[in-house]
Amino acid sequence: MTSFYLAVAALVVVALAILLRPWWLASRRVASVDSLPALNVAIHRDRLGELERDRASGVLSSADFAEAREELERQLIDDTAATEVAVASGFGRGNAIAIAILVPLMAVGLYALLGSPAAVLPGDMQAQRATAGMEELTAKLAKKLEHSPDNPEGWVMLARSYKSLGRWDDAERAFNRVGPELNRNAELLAELAELLVQKNNGFDERSRQLVQQALRLEPANMLALFMGGGEAFASGRHAEAAALWQRLLPQLEPGSEDAQMVEANIAKALERSGGARPKLPRSDMLAGAAAPQDEVHRAAAGKDKTSAAKATGKSVSGRVELSPALKAKVNPDDVVFIFARAVDGPRMPLAAQRARAADLPLDFVLDDSQAVMPSAIISSAEQVRVEVRISKSGQATPGSGDLTGKSGAVKPGVKGLRIVIDQVNP
Repeated sequence: MTSFYLAVAALVVVALAILLRPWWLASRRVASVDSLPALNVAIHRDRLGELERDRASGVLSSADFAEAREELERQLIDDTAATEVAVASGFGRGNAIAIAILVPLMAVGLYALLGSPAAVLPGDMQAQRATAGMEELTAKLAKKLEHSPDNPEGWVMLARSYKSLGRWDDAERAFNRVGPELNRNAELLAELAELLVQKNNGFDERSRQLVQQALRLEPANMLALFMGGGEAFASGRHAEAAALWQRLLPQLEPGSEDAQMVEANIAKALERSGGARPKLPRSDMLAGAAAPQDEVHRAAAGKDKTSAAKATGKSVSGRVELSPALKAKVNPDDVVFIFARAVDGPRMPLAAQRARAADLPLDFVLDDSQAVMPSAIISSAEQVRVEVRISKSGQATPGSGDLTGKSGAVKPGVKGLRIVIDQVNP
């Protein structure tokens, strides 16, 4: 931002120098011209004296003297007039000051009117402004829908707006108000499933059912295929995950980032499955679940590359402890979830581990082998945060009464983290 303002100031200075240069030159001319009238008079007197001496000595006749005198007077009048014009043609100090003030003011005004002043703000301030604007528009839409609730398209737009703002509960409620259209639209079902996965840090029973329903309605739906592959991979059905992603791959632009990501997912799933052919539900087989042979070969070709990436992957390790003040609130069979999230990225965990409260204190290691989705791994993140939750319900979904703790932002590869579970969800 500072460099931008310095550049603008430099441009304004250059513009003023160009605009004020004629005034500066004129002011120099005027300074020199101010003495011309007196000089012209002095020269006229000298020449007139010479003429009178010539007449007295008989060099000039009276008629010639009179004619030469008239010519000298006309020349004096012309010189005086030229001097007055030169003085009058100067810009004047007032004009120069006006230009020096008005040019910067006009530049600032035009930039505020036609430019993008917010573009020079720091990235975090721009993001805050954008979020605030999105929040305001979303609030207006929500208010409008409360007065006119029979608007499926409006509820879908509101749900997507809440989702982009990370307001998972509000987004879920908005999806649920779409009405019967929700259960007839594979894309909406897949979007709701994706929302629940982000909200719950992984797949639960409802998100699984939504993905399956979306695939039954539209077997070629891209988001449903992607989510279905992720659900199968997370559940250990790696061959099925590879088959679903292989059905997605032909719909993507060859060589694009999305296509490369899906190819990497397929290679990882085939590696985990040992190359076994998938056993998909009959409905999926009838919908064309058999993968084209060339896609299988493409995935297998990337296997070595994916394995190499895994070998160089970075892990995050440390120890989880329970605060002595909260021991009375924990049962030995309570489920403990340990997961790592990208600091700047989606809420879906990059890696997760499950344990029992009776195991605490517990040493943990989170690495790429525990990825929830093959394309989102710890070694690909700049910074991660490790979070721990003792779930009173036994579900991954956060609930009231859960006990939590978390680390600060760390880089993948860190060891010796100490995380204390010392908070209770309201």
